[in-house]
Amino acid sequence: MAETLGSLIDKLTIKKIRLSYLGNEGASVKIKLARKIVGGQIANLIDEIDTFIESATKGKVLLREKKVKLYKNPPSELNIPDIKSIGKLTDLLMQINLNQWQLEDQIRASNITSKRVVNLKKLIDRSNRNRNDVIDRIDELLEKCLRKS
Repeated sequence: MAETLGSLIDKLTIKKIRLSYLGNEGASVKIKLARKIVGGQIANLIDEIDTFIESATKGKVLLREKKVKLYKNPPSELNIPDIKSIGKLTDLLMQINLNQWQLEDQIRASNITSKRVVNLKKLIDRSNRNRNDVIDRIDELLEKCLRKS
């Protein structure tokens, strides 16, 4: 898959969540090294986003990838078309990714029942669909902005 602005922002939000989960205080050498690695990855992604936007303004990158979605579950619960700000969509994407991270942490618990696993899996699937819808909306908005200019 070619990178799009939405997919790059998605990766950035996940790296930021990972960094926050690594913590700060009393960190071991291993954690400090992990924080340094993730910090470098974040810096690289920020540079990649800036380069992508610069290339996009020159018409040199794919803005949006055509997708075939074959969801069998109900449509997204989010009203994404009403959001016309890449910044607000980025914030929403961060919230979705943080929620999904927390759901995935719950599913890895050692004392979890099979019924709870099934329920969490459904929530994760719904969250992932919402996540993909927001990524697509970011790409749509960038495309519209560039067409206007």
